[in-house]
Amino acid sequence: MNQTTKIFIGVLIIIAAVGYLMFTGFSSFSGYEVGISELLTGQKDYNDEYLLVPGKLIGDSVNFNGDKVELVFTLTDIKGEGYQLPVVYNDVKPDNFDDGADVILEGYYDKEDNLFKAEKVTTKCPSKYEGVEEGAETPPQGEN
Repeated sequence: MNQTTKIFIGVLIIIAAVGYLMFTGFSSFSGYEVGISELLTGQKDYNDEYLLVPGKLIGDSVNFNGDKVELVFTLTDIKGEGYQLPVVYNDVKPDNFDDGADVILEGYYDKEDNLFKAEKVTTKCPSKYEGVEEGAETPPQGEN
C-alpha cells in the first residue's frame, strides 16, 4: 500500500467519525418547538420526540420536593388560550422562576400521563431585554 492510499484511508476515517458524531449529537438534542395548545390538541403524536415548549409559569402551581429533588409546576400557553401543561423537572428551581415568567422547556411529552418531563428549564427575564425609550433618562449605575 503506497503513502497516498494510506492518507486517503485516514482522511476517510476522520470524515466518517466527524459525520457520525455530528449526526448523533444533532439528532438527540435537536427538537421541534411546539406551543402548548398544539401539543395538547394537535393531531401529531409527539411521543419519544425531543421538544421545545414555551409557556408562562403559573406561580401557585409550583411545588418543590427537596427529598426527591423534584420540581412540579404548570405552564399556560403564551397566547392566552387557557391550555395548561403539567410539568415535572428533576433539578433545582431556576432563577427568575416567578409567577408569569416566560419559560422554555426542553424534554419529552408523555401523552398517557398528560405530563411533560423536562430535561432543561430556562427562564427569560423580560426586564433585561426592554429597550430604553428615546429621551428617557437612564438610571445611575447601582440603583437598578
